[in-house]
Amino acid sequence: MIGVSEPQSKEKTVKDASQLVSGYLAAFNETDQTRRRSLVEQLYTADCAYTDPHADVSGPVGVCEFIAQTQERFPGYRFALVGDVDAHHDQARFQWQAGPAEDPGRFVGFDVIVCEDDRIDRVLGFMDAAPAA
Repeated sequence: MIGVSEPQSKEKTVKDASQLVSGYLAAFNETDQTRRRSLVEQLYTADCAYTDPHADVSGPVGVCEFIAQTQERFPGYRFALVGDVDAHHDQARFQWQAGPAEDPGRFVGFDVIVCEDDRIDRVLGFMDAAPAA
């Protein structure tokens, strides 16, 4: 049929998306600036965009700076995947948690990544739970 594409294999998409999400969380946990920059440059497109309630940045440099600010504000916090990655086509959604070792779920968020050429092109982040200020 004209204008109708073959459906993508969900298994392949989820596997690829799961790898990207794993790298995404690893970047947030990487405290060495040089290694983090290398990881972000491998994961993200050159003109990527990252938007959440606390940030609206673009490019790998912007993402790196946002991660560094997050680590400065919350030293020792670790980010981890909660549940499975749900993906189709070039997008994936997943829930994450972050916190210190004694309270790993202090923050809970839900992010959507949109990919281009197997790299993260856009992140749309949402906060599900956070401690009262």
